[in-house]
Amino acid sequence: MSDLISLSCLIFGASLLGIATRPDGFFAVFWPANALLAGVMVRRPELTKAQGWVAAGLGYITADLITGNSLFATLWLTFSNIAGAAVAAALLLRTDEATWRMQRQLSALYLLLACSAASAVATITGCGAGSIVFNTSLHVAAMLWFSTELMNYVLVLPVLLTMPVSWQEIRTGTAQQMPPWLRWGPLISVVLSEISAFLLGGPGAIAFVVPALLWCALTYKVFLVTLLSMTVCFWKTLEVASYAFVFTPDHLPSVFSFRMGVTLLSLGPLAVACASAARNDALQKLDKAVNLDFLTGAMTRRAFMSGGERLLARLAREKDCVAVMMIDIDHFKNINDAHGHGAGDVVLAGFALTISQLLRPGDLFGRLGGEEFAVLLPRTGQESALAIAARLVNAVRNTANTLPDGILVYITASIGVIQVSVISADNTLDSLLKAADKRLYQAKRNGRDQTVAS
Repeated sequence: MSDLISLSCLIFGASLLGIATRPDGFFAVFWPANALLAGVMVRRPELTKAQGWVAAGLGYITADLITGNSLFATLWLTFSNIAGAAVAAALLLRTDEATWRMQRQLSALYLLLACSAASAVATITGCGAGSIVFNTSLHVAAMLWFSTELMNYVLVLPVLLTMPVSWQEIRTGTAQQMPPWLRWGPLISVVLSEISAFLLGGPGAIAFVVPALLWCALTYKVFLVTLLSMTVCFWKTLEVASYAFVFTPDHLPSVFSFRMGVTLLSLGPLAVACASAARNDALQKLDKAVNLDFLTGAMTRRAFMSGGERLLARLAREKDCVAVMMIDIDHFKNINDAHGHGAGDVVLAGFALTISQLLRPGDLFGRLGGEEFAVLLPRTGQESALAIAARLVNAVRNTANTLPDGILVYITASIGVIQVSVISADNTLDSLLKAADKRLYQAKRNGRDQTVAS
């Protein structure tokens, strides 16, 4: 019930905002309510039931009635608004989440098609009311209605579809590893472009911001690109409305052309941002396939050795300490012999998950081969290394592994630890692993399920 009330209030507020931008006796310059409704329905598909649409309808109707519209016109316009939003939501929900979240190369094209279809449905069902209520010809009402709907859908809907679900996700998306000039340069270029467009004016000024938006699309996350694009395009609309012409039938050719131009202007950066997001996703998957073991999620031997050598070199320069562990699952061959290699894979994956959950963010964890793993603990003293090793041994011992046939299997692990307080040139990762491996075999000779340290 609270979600339905929130939805109704959202549409009510957005409708009032749109009504406030209506020229005397005609359609609103901005009408974000329909795009907001479609976006909410896509992000929250459980609201697409009848009660969800009724709640949205109450928001539309209340806003229209309290601002002086007749009941007949209000009901007709509300039906048109809901019909368009329903088409947009239905078409987007037919795609996979990555597509409507603007993470595919063709996401911008799918968005344009969905928005065009929604705008066409809203125009067909609603332009008759516009013609009657605002006393204009049918084709004029249709052209203005379609261009308004399309512009608002293309500008507002992507913001809703790409919006992070939490503040932490927003911070993660903006705190990219890049120098300050690259982080702020695209945004500054957008501001300077708009200042230049305002000072110079002319018909070409609408495109001054395109290079800056494309730079943003190649640098920022898709959500920030959609937010910037929406802000810039709405600013241009307000600017034009303040001195060029009023968005009424008297200026139909200019209004229609401007709105379609603004719509297409926003699609360019969005398409580039979608392609960039798809490329980054592919690179991340490739990096994961190359550097992470497909079964356990631990680093591959090659990735662990190269990353470990770099980390050791940095610790040597900083004159910091390090600890290295070699970890081996006890009697792992018995599991394969008794239950099959499929069961062994389950045990390996569960073991790696147990270990990785107890390590710190800066620790390196790799699978060197078979059931043998290694851990590199930067800035870790002898006492801390032993405490971590003890936690790992206890966690492995007390964790049940459910095999494919439902049988629960408990395993143990042996750990060899080597700790170096001052890293010298002789302390290569390979030499440290060999030293830790000697302690590992000592732990096995001592009875397994234990830690032996230098």
